[in-house]
Amino acid sequence: MTHTVVVQNDRLADHAERLLAAPEVARSELALDFAGSVAASAQLHVEGRNFYPPLLADIAAASSSVHINQFGFRPGLVGDRFAAALISKAQEGVPVRLIVDRQGTDPERGSREFYERLTEAGIQVCVARATQLRAPRGPLGAGRGVGWNLSGLGHIDHRKVVVVDGRIGWVGGAGIEDHFENGEFHDLFVRVEGPVVSQLQLVFVASLRWLGGEIPSSSIEALFPPLDEGLSPIPAVVLHNAPGRFRPITQAIAEHIDGARDTLEVVNPYVTDRKMINRIVAAAGRGARVRLFVPGNPNNWACGAAEQFHHKRLIEAGVRILGYPTMLHAKAFVADRERVLVGTCNLEAWSLKRFFEIDIGFVSTDLANQFDEQFFAPAEEISSELQPPSTIKDRARAVAFAAISPLL
Repeated sequence: MTHTVVVQNDRLADHAERLLAAPEVARSELALDFAGSVAASAQLHVEGRNFYPPLLADIAAASSSVHINQFGFRPGLVGDRFAAALISKAQEGVPVRLIVDRQGTDPERGSREFYERLTEAGIQVCVARATQLRAPRGPLGAGRGVGWNLSGLGHIDHRKVVVVDGRIGWVGGAGIEDHFENGEFHDLFVRVEGPVVSQLQLVFVASLRWLGGEIPSSSIEALFPPLDEGLSPIPAVVLHNAPGRFRPITQAIAEHIDGARDTLEVVNPYVTDRKMINRIVAAAGRGARVRLFVPGNPNNWACGAAEQFHHKRLIEAGVRILGYPTMLHAKAFVADRERVLVGTCNLEAWSLKRFFEIDIGFVSTDLANQFDEQFFAPAEEISSELQPPSTIKDRARAVAFAAISPLL
């Protein structure tokens, strides 16, 4: 039987309080199963030059807490701006807490000086360590010794989420890195307000505690403030893939694709999972107009080759495969112009089964229209229709990498 932690929306703060009081939090506590909630607003921001400024403005306005869970947060033009904003908040007395991934961020080697500045300013930094059998416990610089890391081994933390004051949430596919601003990588974030933000907050609290971080129990009221549903509440729910058999994002992606009857838009940089590809083919076979947006020149050439193996079958089913000219890195699904799923999960085995991932599902024609106007229409205008591999060499490479795609 799959172990899940079912948390009712009116009990989110109580559940967090229990986690804060516990001596330790097991990884199983991160398999959080949320009931449907609502957002008071949901705004799409495409490209780093458009989402970094309002994200920094929200951080600058924070009064009670700034929580960031980020796969890639490195020094650079963008990283340094964020570091300055976070240090300024910490100096004002606002608690700033970070969860970063060792593989994506390298906080103790290449980014060591950068993270020393953050921790010296009083910012709490916890590190997910998927490749260390024995690893330091607790926040950077805490000096708590080294222990076995069996529960974290092999599980990259691929999440990108920001929660400000327990009232504002940001979820998307981009790291805090220069290539998301300078045009090399094409990505997006969705900014949300309203009750669903408390679900994001609970995921962060559980994750920080699992990594040995600490939050005072006296912070609960500030972390989970009363949140207004707004005049036109948007049905929304946080979906959190923690390693294990409970994978709500994977299930939600399947349901989005299987439920599409009229239109289906799939945006993803790494499309190699055969079961998901079969579902996309089936959606087109039902008569849905299907567009698949992928990078025309992916940064992971092995995944790109594995994806090309499936192009012939997808195209024959009626799927249009649009190759974006730069590295498209966004992850989103829009079905029938109202059901939207957006976050960090790729359509490959590691994301679907083994990584920490986070998405938000919405039912909103307004958000779907934002995607159409700000993402799909501009992307289609500059993308090229991709075809199956044409040379013997390319076909052989596609076959080979498709065969080992569960390992990529």
